[in-house]
Amino acid sequence: MATYIQPKKFSLLDIDLDKELGRCQPYTPPPKPTRQPGLFIKGPVPLDWLKRANNLGGSTGIVATMLWFYAGLTGSKTIKLDSKIDDVTGLTRQTRQLILKRLEIYGLIKLFPQRGGYPRVTIL
Repeated sequence: MATYIQPKKFSLLDIDLDKELGRCQPYTPPPKPTRQPGLFIKGPVPLDWLKRANNLGGSTGIVATMLWFYAGLTGSKTIKLDSKIDDVTGLTRQTRQLILKRLEIYGLIKLFPQRGGYPRVTIL
């Protein structure tokens, strides 16, 4: 004697679409990228300005890059220089002054010498 099995009625409500599609886990946003340790130059830094400074020769590009670094730290294009720029660039005071005067002659900065102290510089 054969037993007959009654089929279960099909209903769309019985299907868990999230489970079927692999969406069981709650959404978690991807992790934020980790910050690189160390210092950086805050932009935007005009590439044409840097090209003109680098074309002046010598260590002018190093001093010009450091001016933009100081501008990023202070949030202003007018910067009061200090002894740290000489330490970072490895230049003497006389070389730094010569380079700053060269940048001023070519219209990249405006130099405001301070008697007995480090100059103020405005990046143009």
